[in-house]
Amino acid sequence: MKCLNKRFFSLALILILALSISGCGGNDISIPYGTLESNEDFNFVDSGQNQDIGLFAEDLCATDGDITDSSTINLSDIYAAAVYDVTSNQVLYSYNANIKINPASVTKIMTALIVLERCDLEATVKVDDVTINESGIQLFKLNEGDSINVRDLLTVMMVYSGNDCALAFAKYIAGSEEAFVDIMNEKAVELGCTGTHFSNCMGITDEDHYTTAYDLYLIFNEVIKYDEFITIINMPEYTCSYTSASGEYITRTVASTNKFLTGEYTKPSNVTVIGGKTGTTNAAGKCLILYSKDTNGNSYISIIMGAEDEQALYTMMAQLCNETIY
Repeated sequence: MKCLNKRFFSLALILILALSISGCGGNDISIPYGTLESNEDFNFVDSGQNQDIGLFAEDLCATDGDITDSSTINLSDIYAAAVYDVTSNQVLYSYNANIKINPASVTKIMTALIVLERCDLEATVKVDDVTINESGIQLFKLNEGDSINVRDLLTVMMVYSGNDCALAFAKYIAGSEEAFVDIMNEKAVELGCTGTHFSNCMGITDEDHYTTAYDLYLIFNEVIKYDEFITIINMPEYTCSYTSASGEYITRTVASTNKFLTGEYTKPSNVTVIGGKTGTTNAAGKCLILYSKDTNGNSYISIIMGAEDEQALYTMMAQLCNETIY
């Protein structure tokens, strides 16, 4: 009987609360998608202040289709290409920019972004096991137990595209490559990269490792906010020093993989090439994301993915910049 009385009391209380919240005979308040009835317990008060909420992509370049009329490059020879005016947020050229492609070592721009966000550049990395069982890939040839400055390791990774450098960072930051890849994918989502999924930190070919030219723009557009990154990608070569596991002090010089910077290919004539990132695998072809500026200081991100060979890559990139950037 006591239990029944408690239930009755609870139901009555709920009914009273519901009536007090819903009210009787309140005024209707107009809202964008209908009306809401007001009462003495709940109503809107006009503060006289309006707040504009910015759109996600209002300060980004965006297009939903191809824009190819501004260049005569042979589209059958590449997978994707794009030119973005970073200063005015305009898409100057776009071909297959939202098609999923293999990014090869251009992947390392995301690795670099995470390093710059999370690491003290003056800290020292004690290199873990960075053995990579993949033939034909670029290695700086670090060994377990080596000690190297974060700034040096980052520079060698970007200038020379050392895959073991990327793996060293993955283990230094996250403890394992798998955990680091989770961070990469979380960052991709944060940046709005809807066509991207990483499965490794360096760009080794894998069917679950892919991105788009547009997503590469989003990532690169974020990482160029760091002055240190701009300095690094502008280097035609770099000399670094580190200590081996046996205590030996080693100094080495590496050349940039960006052949515009080393002078092996003619640069675009209408912009100053700042730098960028190359990538090459059998699956991805020859790839380059390039950062440049015109005489007015306007900035551009240009992308070619999947050229058939090195000469075609640099020739088409110069042509693309010359024909689309005015």
